[in-house]
Amino acid sequence: MRAAPFIKLPNKSLEAKVQFRYGLLMAIMIAIISAAACASAAEFFQKSGPLLHTFVELKAYGDNETADVLDGAFTEMERVNSLLNNYDPSSEVSALNTASSRRWVTISPDTFEALNIAQTYARLSGGAFDFTVGPLVSLWGFNKDQPGLADEDPSQAMIKDTMRLVDYRALKFIRHQSVISGRLEHSGMRIDVGAFSKGFAADKALYFLQHHGITSALVAAGGTICAVGSKPDGQPWQIGIRHPRNDSSFLTVVALRDQSVSTSGDYEKFYYKAGKRRSHIIDPRTGYPVTAIQSVTVIAPTGIASDALSTSLFVLGPADGIRLIKKLPGCEALIVTADGEVVYTNGWPQKTIIY
Repeated sequence: MRAAPFIKLPNKSLEAKVQFRYGLLMAIMIAIISAAACASAAEFFQKSGPLLHTFVELKAYGDNETADVLDGAFTEMERVNSLLNNYDPSSEVSALNTASSRRWVTISPDTFEALNIAQTYARLSGGAFDFTVGPLVSLWGFNKDQPGLADEDPSQAMIKDTMRLVDYRALKFIRHQSVISGRLEHSGMRIDVGAFSKGFAADKALYFLQHHGITSALVAAGGTICAVGSKPDGQPWQIGIRHPRNDSSFLTVVALRDQSVSTSGDYEKFYYKAGKRRSHIIDPRTGYPVTAIQSVTVIAPTGIASDALSTSLFVLGPADGIRLIKKLPGCEALIVTADGEVVYTNGWPQKTIIY
């Protein structure tokens, strides 16, 4: 029996279905070709420089205006740093530290937003994350470029006295119409923004990029990296997580798309005392540097969230830290303990981890 020609269809219904499927297939092919053309047409741009006591790098794909947009995003990060930098005497946070309990200090909406979010994570962590830890940071010799103690370790009495100046709840705000003011309740208190300012500044840069039409970008500020969308070819951004004891290799690699990742490590700022590594991350509940953790990496929806949570988990440790992360939507964590044990949440995206 001779087969009927392909163009002869048994009925109009079947013909309509074939035409629909053919049209759908062509639309998909056109979309794929258009996307590929756009991806190939997108140029790569980057902007980098020292900022936030670290090295900041911005990367983006776009048109010939993208370079100017990256310059604007970097300037936005500089602006945020000028507000929050507690080592800059002219910053608003320094004004809060200097005024202490004596007077209210008028602050900008951005400074209020950053400190308010920081208080939220302090509460969530039960005080394990406390941005008023500044006096303890100084007590242990971490308030300078070359950390260390010239004399003996602080006594238990000194630590106890200093801990009286550490309490995130003692930062108060008042609002009069559109004016916001803040005050630390006790003289001698000191805000240290090191555990959240990089994430907050990166978030502001991302918002700037998105507001100016950038849909594929990466902002890296030290241990915090934030992604806008994916690469032009649709693939996620691949982020290497540093090995805490081998800076020439990665512990693992994670894929990011519209997410942020932060790593806190005992290798960032430390010194040796009696042959033991002493990290800059202080447990505000005990007054002592944390020694039980090598590194913590947190994936979260925003930069300030991943930044603050990585410090929170560093202090909390694996059991309490993982318990906290499980309560927070869109968050995952990987922890390396002092003895090299690797612990991570069930939703951690990359199970290939080489320690």
